[in-house]
Amino acid sequence: MVKKLNINNRRAYFDYELINKYKFIAGIELLGSEVKSIKNNNVSLNNSYCKLIKNNIYVFDMYVSNYLLGMNFNPKRVKKLLLKRKEINFIYNKINDLKLNIIPTNIFINERGYIKLIFFLAKSKKNYDKRQSIKNKYFEKLDKINYNSK
Repeated sequence: MVKKLNINNRRAYFDYELINKYKFIAGIELLGSEVKSIKNNNVSLNNSYCKLIKNNIYVFDMYVSNYLLGMNFNPKRVKKLLLKRKEINFIYNKINDLKLNIIPTNIFINERGYIKLIFFLAKSKKNYDKRQSIKNKYFEKLDKINYNSK
């Protein structure tokens, strides 16, 4: 039986305008004790980002805490994403043409038991866009409260 894994980067939805058309799913190159630690939900995607370096995509600042019974490693170790060359070339072209960022949003375990990372190509929001999204969330909550009180 495969455990449910629900790890989200909530900050990414606030700081970036994610482009749904450019959603990718990739495997992650991990150590054995990192896999066990991730399966125990000891991972955080907050403030993590991806970079394209020498035709490979790497995840930076993804925090994976040390597994108690395994070997110790650097919790913020840079991890390589496993993608096809065609996908990497497509991402490279979009980043250079449209000036986009690569932002990881979710980690999940697929039906075969492999740990996968979902990432988007995104544009960073300006401060006034962030304030507007806070305002919209506030009014949505008010509408729900008013609707439920009737």
